[in-house]
Parts: sequence; structure tokens; C-alpha cells
Amino acid sequence: MTRNTRPPSISRFARLSMAFSLLLSPLSQALASGNEALQFFEEERRVIERRAAGLTTLDYRRLPVALTELDATDIEKSGARDLNHLLELYVPNAQFIEHHHLQPHLGFRGIISDREDKYLFQVNGRTMNQRLVHGADNERGIPLLGDIRSINVVRGPASVTHGAGALAGVIAAETYNGLTFQGFESKLRQGLVDQYTAAEARYGRKFDAGSGWFLYYGLAHEQGADSPYFIGRSFSAKNGLPANTAGQPYGGPMANLNQPSFGELHHKTHLSYVNGPFEFWTRFVQDGRQARPMREIYTRTKPASFTLDEWTRGRQVLNQQFTVTGELKKELSPQWTLNLMQSYDLFAFKDERAGAQPPTVTFPMEVRHGREHELFTRAIANWTPNDAHKLAFGTEYSHEWFHNPPQSDALDRNPVIQDRDWQTDTVSLLAEHQWQLNDKWTTFMGLRTDKHTYSDWLLSARTSLVFTPTERDTLKFIFGQSMRRGDDEELWAEWVRKGTIPDPETLRSYELAYERKLSSAWRVGANTFYEENAALGWIPALFQHDSLGDFQIAGGELELTYKTQATRVTLSEGVAKLVGARLPPGAPAAGQAITAQPYGFGNDLAEWAPFITKLALTHDVNKKWSMSSSLVHYSGFPGAKDYADYAASLPAPPSAIPLSDPGYTEPYG
Repeated sequence: MTRNTRPPSISRFARLSMAFSLLLSPLSQALASGNEALQFFEEERRVIERRAAGLTTLDYRRLPVALTELDATDIEKSGARDLNHLLELYVPNAQFIEHHHLQPHLGFRGIISDREDKYLFQVNGRTMNQRLVHGADNERGIPLLGDIRSINVVRGPASVTHGAGALAGVIAAETYNGLTFQGFESKLRQGLVDQYTAAEARYGRKFDAGSGWFLYYGLAHEQGADSPYFIGRSFSAKNGLPANTAGQPYGGPMANLNQPSFGELHHKTHLSYVNGPFEFWTRFVQDGRQARPMREIYTRTKPASFTLDEWTRGRQVLNQQFTVTGELKKELSPQWTLNLMQSYDLFAFKDERAGAQPPTVTFPMEVRHGREHELFTRAIANWTPNDAHKLAFGTEYSHEWFHNPPQSDALDRNPVIQDRDWQTDTVSLLAEHQWQLNDKWTTFMGLRTDKHTYSDWLLSARTSLVFTPTERDTLKFIFGQSMRRGDDEELWAEWVRKGTIPDPETLRSYELAYERKLSSAWRVGANTFYEENAALGWIPALFQHDSLGDFQIAGGELELTYKTQATRVTLSEGVAKLVGARLPPGAPAAGQAITAQPYGFGNDLAEWAPFITKLALTHDVNKKWSMSSSLVHYSGFPGAKDYADYAASLPAPPSAIPLSDPGYTEPYG
């Protein structure tokens, strides 16, 4: 196993002391001044559109999902470096970990992958995931957040409303427009230790009550952190590198932590024009980072044509995404509303690997330039015949064309596939019905089906029953099923080689949630869930994606929120525990890296901390000064240690699994 340490900073004791001192001071002031509390829950009585929660309009108390909402104030005052760290701070049971493959990884409720393909990232309701291979590997890791007005995060299956691929959740960003931001503002941020310089500017103008335009541009120059890096397995000197000892920092050349790919700057541009029911917006993002070396730099022989710096460069990917979208939200009558979207998206990426190249590829490695284009159309009708019933139904259509040159993990396996250009179509049908039986009971029922050129029909569903017995209490019963197809390069590879369509991935979730409004400022919530995951993912032993088996996960979240006009405090505890695992018949050794339990080692998830504790605080000292502090504690990774012990029992452990010297346990603490 390889491990990145966090950038060197003040001691853990000092951070704890600072966090609790900052917490106690504003709380004591706020509790002494009850008149300052906001009516935090007064929006519960307002029926509004929440795109992240579902298709029909609803109020806060009757959300049919587990949802974390962050507004502009939360985002700007959090102190978060980027979107990854913002979610790590505020979303219960969300995990963010450094990983030696491509990029850091984000997961929800025990579901995490070596690719960002278990959840969707959306901007203004438009899915931004790359479909070819990387998933939601875009704009999460750059310190440019000034265009974002709010972030809503759904924990749990959400494909029924958001599309195939919303398996573990959805990250839904809403941007500013000319109606929500006016004037000019510029901002300069300087990061220390993890070094970066970021400049942002935004301008909004409102022409009248229903029209305006908004322009944002951000630029970031990142140097990253000169942070120690550890390879958990000892290796003798090879390829001109110094010998490596587990527990000692790796001594060879490497990139900084968070160093940008190819030395490029990071850019983000967003332009919006609103005129009545019509909104046009376009967006460009350039990001990417350079990974640190994998242990192949010791296990494989460096070609003479490679310099040591080239050999230890790891993998670097540069992403460029351009999107243009037109939306029409038209009220046809008091009962009928029509929402239309037409969009074009171009996702281009540049991928270079040195010591981490696939075993199917011979030297010298070529820089891979891949592209995918998408034309996307959506039509959703909302019908509200009376106060009790709300119905939304519609269709989506996507046409994509791909260019995937060498080197491709999926297409370069034998027999090598020569045709690297192909096209696909996806047709989707979806509907959601909300029925408010009375003041206390509300039901939600949603159904969706998706048909891709190289997949069977995928069926996603959600049923929620919401009970509000008092003005303060809310109880929810939620069942959800989400399905997703494999990555498009894998689907194309199997179709060309075999003429077959692989099985999809399915996640079923059963959840019970309770929330109580303690006062105008305090809210407490608790939920418990049980998940059944028929998983798709990477098979280390075969160097390909395929079905991994069936896995059951149970857990829950506790959340306490305090919010006044000047202060916000959130405290959460997340739990996720493996309950059972069953592998496909004939699965090879190291046929999956989700858990070592089927191999007789432990009973935990290999890449998940069983307990995740989070504390975040923001406080306005006065009109000019505010402060924030946060603390995130992962309880350890016993499942990774179990998998490392299993890997040590194999004569030739694959590269993509945890591995460390016997007795070396620091990475798992």
C-alpha cells in the first residue's frame, strides 16, 4: 500500500485545541443571546424546487432523500480549499482519501471506487461526468469555487431522478446568474504549505425582474505540497533509485502532492444569461493533477530511454471540459409546467503514464489524447391537479461519440481492438409521483429506465414515506434502487471482442431516518441504512473491469446542527460496516479489492474507515471579520490492513491492491 501524508502543519493537539476553543466561544455568546437566532427552519413552510431531491416541488421537511444542503455563505466561509474538502467537512459519512491511482477518491456510505463512477456530479441539473473511463473526475480538486451558489449532496441511490450512475449519491451544484448576483467582485487566495495562488472575478447585472447576465472567471497556479510519501513495501535499490524501507519516506524523485499535470494552470469560466423562462449558460473547466509513483518503479525494469524523472512521474491527466446549455422553464397553466434542456458537452483529456503503464503496453509510452462529445436533450412535464398530488414525467436522450486512442486499458488487451472511434445512444424514461395524503403523511414514488446501445434496460426506483406527526418531528422510510452500466470503453471492448453486453451494477438501499427541530437554531437527525451492492469494478488480477460480486453494507449517521445569524456548527458521526460478501463462481485470487473477508482475512471494507467524525464551525466576529475551523477524524482502515495481510500470502500480488511489510501498520491507523 502507498500512502500520502497530509502536508506538514501544526500539531494534532494544537488543531484540537483551536477547534474546541473556536467552538465554545461563539456557542456561549449565541446561547446567551437567544434573540439573535435565525428562523432556520422557516423555509419548511415554503414549497420550492429542489433539483437534487427529486422532480416535483417540495418543502424542506418532506425531502424524500438524505440531503446535505450548503448555501453560498457555507461555501465561502468554510475555508475549504476545493470542492473535495468542502464535502469532506460537511457531508456525513462521505470519505475523501488520497490514492496512488489517478486522483483522490470520494465515496458515500462505504461505496468508493478506483474511478469516480459511483456517483454523479451535476451543474444546474446537467450531468458533467466523463463517460469514457474516469467518471466525475472534473473540477473537484481546484481552488476555484466563486461561481457556485449552492451545493446539494444526496447520500444514497438517486438514479431515478438524476440518471444511471447515481449509485452512491449525487453532487448537485447550482451556479449564480444575473438574478442571484449583481455587481462586481474579485478575490485573491493564497494557500500556504499546500501552495497555490488563485484569482477569481465575477460580475452580475440584472436588467429587470426576470432577466440578467453573469460572468465568472477563475485562474489557479498550484505548486502543491512537498509532503512525505511512503511506499509500504520494502524494495532493494533498482532502476537508479535508492532502496525503499517501509515506514521511511520514499527518497526518489516525485511530484508534489496536488502538483498540476503537465505544469498547466487551472481555469474555470462560467457565463449565464437569463431572460424570463429561458436561461443560456456555457462553461469551461481545465484541471488535472500529477499522481505520485506506484510501486512498479521498483518491480519493473526501467527502459534505457527513460530518465529517472520520467520513470517516477507516475500518471498525470489533464482534463478540459466545455459545456453549452439552454434551458426553458415555462408555466403553461396553474397546473402544468414544462422544463426543457438542450446541451452539448466536449470532454477532452490528456493522459500520460510512465512507471505505471499497463502490462499490455510496450515501451515507449505514448501520451493518450481522448475525447468524448455528447448531445443531450431532456423534457420534463410537471402536473399539479390539486394540493394532494404532484406528478412529473419525461424523457431524456443522449448521443455520444468517442475517440479513445492508445494507450487504453480496455482496448489494448488481447486481442487488441483497432477501431478507436464509436458512437452510442441512450434513451431514458422517468416519472415521479408525490401524494400528500394529509398533513402528516406524504408518499413519493419514482421510476426510471435507461437503454444504452451496449447495455440492457436499466431499472431504477425509489419509494419514500414521510411522516410528520408534529411541527418538530419528521420520520422517513426510504427504499431506493440505482443501476449503472460499465464505463463506455469497457462496454465497447466487450462488444467488439465477444458481441455481448455485460451485467450492470445495482445498489439497493433501505433507510430509516428521523429529524427533530429542537429550537429555532438547533436540529438533530439520525438515520440507519442497509445496502446491497452487486458491484462492478477493477479486477486487479485480470487488469480489467467486470462483476466483482455481491456485498452488503450497514450503517448510519448522526447529525447535530446549530445555526444563527452569526454562527453555524455541524457535528456528525458516520458508520459503515461490511455485513457480508459473496464472490462470483470461479473468481481469481485478488479478484476484487472491496474486502478481504471472502479470502478469510477480517470482516471490514478495504478502503473505508468504519467511523468518520466531523466538526465544522463558522462564526462572524463582526461585519468585517469571520473565522472558521474544522476537524475530520477517520477511525482507521482495518480492512486495508486485512487486505494487505491477504496480499502478502499471494506469490505475486497484483499492483492495484494494498501491500505492506509484515508488522508495518501505520497506513491503517
